[in-house]
Amino acid sequence: MAKRGWTTPPSAFVGVVEEQLAKRVRVIALAMLNEIVLRSPVDTGRFRGNNIVSVGAPVYTNSANVDPSGSETIQQGVWATTGLEPFTQVFIQNNLPYATALEDGHSQQAPGGIYAVSFHGVSQAYSS
Repeated sequence: MAKRGWTTPPSAFVGVVEEQLAKRVRVIALAMLNEIVLRSPVDTGRFRGNNIVSVGAPVYTNSANVDPSGSETIQQGVWATTGLEPFTQVFIQNNLPYATALEDGHSQQAPGGIYAVSFHGVSQAYSS
């Protein structure tokens, strides 16, 4: 009986798997950011402008960014995730003092919150 085994060693395609993993993480992170920005309530646009994307570690600052349309915030997220390495964590957060209240539903524009609802929708879309 012929011996069966790998004709190509798994180590030969590790780079391909890692590259695909990094692409998938980036796609999901940007989908998440898009959902968060879309669901963010808008008064002045400051909350939208403070949805911060960071790679590798969270960032605990906020800014004076005002972005009512959300386009600049999304563009910054695209830039932050460019060249993403495999197995790297992506953080999306909003550090404004009233962000927790908005997440808890204290806005008529987002009565169900923003982050949790976005996470649920994106995780359902990418669960398979």
